Amino acid sequence: MSSSYIKLNGITFDADVAITGYNRNFNVLDGSNAGRVQSGRMVRDIIGTYIGNKVTVSRRGNNYSGLDEFWDYLVAHSVDDSVQLEAADGQTTLSYEAYYTSAAQDMEKVVNGVNYWGEIEVNFIPIDAQIRP
Repeated sequence: MSSSYIKLNGITFDADVAITGYNRNFNVLDGSNAGRVQSGRMVRDIIGTYIGNKVTVSRRGNNYSGLDEFWDYLVAHSVDDSVQLEAADGQTTLSYEAYYTSAAQDMEKVVNGVNYWGEIEVNFIPIDAQIRP
């Protein structure tokens, strides 16, 4: 396996696509007991911190079909409760159960009536908190 790859539910897309960008983010979620009290002070009810990633994937060389297959997989599994994400960019490796609610892809060009699509951005959100109080 190459040092840059992405796997969803154990299916490896590294031969066809490459990770060209990572964005990391986190959200701290509170439970139902969080809120402002009469004095204005915030009372927290921290559930945990969810560390997610926006991953940008592009084709390797001129392999447009590999990128299309990745897109099709994302669309087909968008209604799943979760996917097992594993990805590496040569320096960072991440692995967690995640879900996603959207992805984006711009068209690069149209040649002789054929659409050629560019990189895919998808935001993976962890199913469970990685850090808990």
